[in-house]
Amino acid sequence: MTTTSSLLFSRGLEELFVVAEVEDARGLASQTGALLLGERGGEKLEGFDGGNSPLEYTQSLKGQRAILCTSNGSKAVQTTREVKHVFLGAIVNAKAVAEKVLEVTTENITLICAGTGGKISLDDVIGAACIAREIIKLGSEIERTDACKVALGSLELNPDLLDGLQNAHHSTTLKNLGYEEDIAFAAKLNLLDIVPMRTSQNPTRFTLAQ
Repeated sequence: MTTTSSLLFSRGLEELFVVAEVEDARGLASQTGALLLGERGGEKLEGFDGGNSPLEYTQSLKGQRAILCTSNGSKAVQTTREVKHVFLGAIVNAKAVAEKVLEVTTENITLICAGTGGKISLDDVIGAACIAREIIKLGSEIERTDACKVALGSLELNPDLLDGLQNAHHSTTLKNLGYEEDIAFAAKLNLLDIVPMRTSQNPTRFTLAQ
């Protein structure tokens, strides 16, 4: 979800609403006329304009708004409603996210892994570790929790990011659905200098961090 979000903004998207429940997403789309994007089980939802594959979106989205509702990522965002600063980070924008994070704080930085079906997912852990590594490079005095050390250890065991993502159980689901190229795209470290940031006025609304 965070990889797709970053790609959408790189295509010129103006604002993104990340919504956890399908019916809420449909309702918001009917009110706003925004593009309705999302999936369940990796497959595009019926009646939606697009799914959660970043490679679907090759066209310009300049000036448009979209709603994104996914199986895991959107629900993870929902848990951060009370958090002051929220950024959407992935392998593809790890360095850019690290820079933005350190602009607002050097304390109480939490990297949230959405997981898959409520369980830990190796691809998410590797993605979080990529961001953590970039933060550490920029702010070496930052204290690392044991969870952070475990994530960084998983990255050391998987120095080839593509191999690491392909080792994740979730990659089997994506391959079976025909999304193998998505895995390769998601493994491209620091491809995008794009950081979606949540606005303080609306816990579901993200815009491009400046």
